[in-house]
Amino acid sequence: MSERFVLPFDGPLDLPTTLASGQCFRWRADDSGAWTGVIGSNIVRLARTPEGVAIESAPAPPAELAERMAAYLRLDDDLPAIQARIGSDERIREGIDRYPGMRIMRQEPWETLAAFILSSTSNIPRIARTVELIAETFGDPLSLDGTTRKTFPAPETLAEAGEARLRALGCGFRAPYLAQAAAAVADGTLPLDGLRGASYADVLAALTALHGVGDKIADCAMLFSLERMEAFPADRWIRRALVDWYGLPANVSYDGTRAWAQDRFGSDAGYANQYLFWNVREASRKRVA
Repeated sequence: MSERFVLPFDGPLDLPTTLASGQCFRWRADDSGAWTGVIGSNIVRLARTPEGVAIESAPAPPAELAERMAAYLRLDDDLPAIQARIGSDERIREGIDRYPGMRIMRQEPWETLAAFILSSTSNIPRIARTVELIAETFGDPLSLDGTTRKTFPAPETLAEAGEARLRALGCGFRAPYLAQAAAAVADGTLPLDGLRGASYADVLAALTALHGVGDKIADCAMLFSLERMEAFPADRWIRRALVDWYGLPANVSYDGTRAWAQDRFGSDAGYANQYLFWNVREASRKRVA
């Protein structure tokens, strides 16, 4: 059995909605309710306990990853305070009431950007399959208690693989976009890690300079990995909610949705977006079912 370390935490945290709400695509739940994923060069298993978050990992021991996992799950966010600020909005309050422990995640920028490039005109299960296939093909193996996963490949690896190889893995029309983004990150044209301290406008400009990366993909990368908590990714679920519930015109531009959200929610726009998105998406799926 692997070593286990419990990261003390008594605030709101719901692992299922945090790890499976479309922010990332490589976490898998087992029958015990634990979640296994890959963080950098480590395979990690997480479980919520009354004392906090139980961590198992390899090859790094879990105690060494505790600080990193706290940052990854954004346990430093004062979630009750954020919810109080945005919860005066009736529709956002519905999402908070249904998913009170859902947090925005602080992920690694390259894998996040790559995953959301693959998200264009796709859905969460398909994105997850493609991201996992890329990792299986190009990543390095990791093992934890008989579970084997692979790391997500470095940008240099995908740049070298090229468009044709990525198409063969199911990336479709997104293959050249992913290959070109990988090359830009690998050669330093796009210094992703350095963008964490930049302004929203500067990060947006840097990301959308990539072929195939529009405002929505950029907003996802900014919100989930680059510390721009005012980002407001507007996909079809969000746009429908803004039109139906808030009275925005059906032809509202992406810039229009951004300006509306940032005026209404300020630096909490990203959290408002996630509660709205997941509530609308899950409610729609249940109605269809």
